[in-house]
Amino acid sequence: MTNAASFTYGDLQTIAGSAAAHLPRSLAVTGVSTDTRTLAAGNVFVALRGEYLDGHDHVQAAVDKGAALVVVDTDYDVDAFMRAAPGAPPFVAVASPLQCLGSFAWHHRRRFQIPVVAIAGAAGKTSTKDLTAHVLQSSLRVLKTEANYNNQIGTPLTLLQLTHEHEAAVIEIGTNEPGEIELLCAMVQPTIGLITNIGKEHLEKLIDLDGVEREETALFDWLRDHNGLALVNVDDDRLAKYAPTFTRCITFGIDSGAEIHPHVSFDNEVRPILHLVHGTFTLRAHMQAVGLAAAYNATCALAVAWALQLHAADVQKALMSYQPAQGHGYARMVVEQYGAMTVLNDCYNANPESMVMALRTLQHYPATKRIAVLGDMRELGRAAREEHVHILTEASTRCDLVLVVGDEFREAAELVDLPHVIAHQTHHGCAEELQQLNHDGVVVLVKGSRGMRMETILTELEH
Repeated sequence: MTNAASFTYGDLQTIAGSAAAHLPRSLAVTGVSTDTRTLAAGNVFVALRGEYLDGHDHVQAAVDKGAALVVVDTDYDVDAFMRAAPGAPPFVAVASPLQCLGSFAWHHRRRFQIPVVAIAGAAGKTSTKDLTAHVLQSSLRVLKTEANYNNQIGTPLTLLQLTHEHEAAVIEIGTNEPGEIELLCAMVQPTIGLITNIGKEHLEKLIDLDGVEREETALFDWLRDHNGLALVNVDDDRLAKYAPTFTRCITFGIDSGAEIHPHVSFDNEVRPILHLVHGTFTLRAHMQAVGLAAAYNATCALAVAWALQLHAADVQKALMSYQPAQGHGYARMVVEQYGAMTVLNDCYNANPESMVMALRTLQHYPATKRIAVLGDMRELGRAAREEHVHILTEASTRCDLVLVVGDEFREAAELVDLPHVIAHQTHHGCAEELQQLNHDGVVVLVKGSRGMRMETILTELEH
């Protein structure tokens, strides 16, 4: 992601503090980059250390491409580099280049007085963000998080793309450890925020549902402390109790008496039909997206649209025109045809909450035979065995056949003797079995965590 955010000497003093005191007062930079492949002359290059790559190994490339300033960590030998490369641009050495990247984004964000919507939650963040941004774009010029770049690198790089042409921003914020949502909120400074749900995610570090709730609701803490507008999903019991704690709040949901509560039905292909009656904000929208999750995502988007006082007709057209991204072999609940067989391609990712939602969608889909092909759910820590057994039990009651792959699901299948459950050692084994079942009326859900690469099963079905 490239950007043209500009920073003066004074800005750099605010961002980097005493580490920038030596910089020439005439220094001005445009654009912040962490990737020398897309770095442009005049950019700041921030050298980040990652698990597999180290930006400090690319400092020379950044200088060669015309970086105007280089940010490194304090372990980097700046003096040695300067001796070897006289005439190099100035360096700033900081304790954490990652935090410095966040400070650039924080400083840039403060220049804009526009609605900034932060979207957090255990499941459905990315699809909710995409649908919400699509709805807002019916009336406003919107910056949104691309893909699922919702962490301490992707979020600041998104914020740095803000320009004065933007009239709103929709920013997805994610977490996999305590404290990350709080940090991202301080960077994003949202004026509106919603949490899709509280569910079992990243339990290796968040430990349990209470830990997930504490982490995700840091967004609510930010909004409460800064007079922001909270959009509260009152269908979620853990979130509903926060609604009375706000002076500025809009509630939404499908199953409850929320302020924004569309009536939802489904057509024969499980595409949601939403009918909302809410004063002048009344509409009926037949969506192209598929599944129960799409209905919940749309309800979130309706709450944001109402908060920003968009016209109902514009919102209706946007909901009806929205099509989820297809992905590259994997997708979020997209209906595909493989021979005579219909496939619900939901390979993008999985956790317990999204698994149950996908299984419910499969159960609603008209079929003579329903098959779930499930891959392991990652990052569940000590809860992994229990959650895989739970999902296997859910799947066996909702489907005619369940095929699983991955160590966790195979172990779960051995622990519980459930009918119609077959554990495979490989993706190839799942694909071979599906080929034998490729008949009219067969509907297959394929879902697993990103690391399971469940789309390889679909690739084999094509051949």
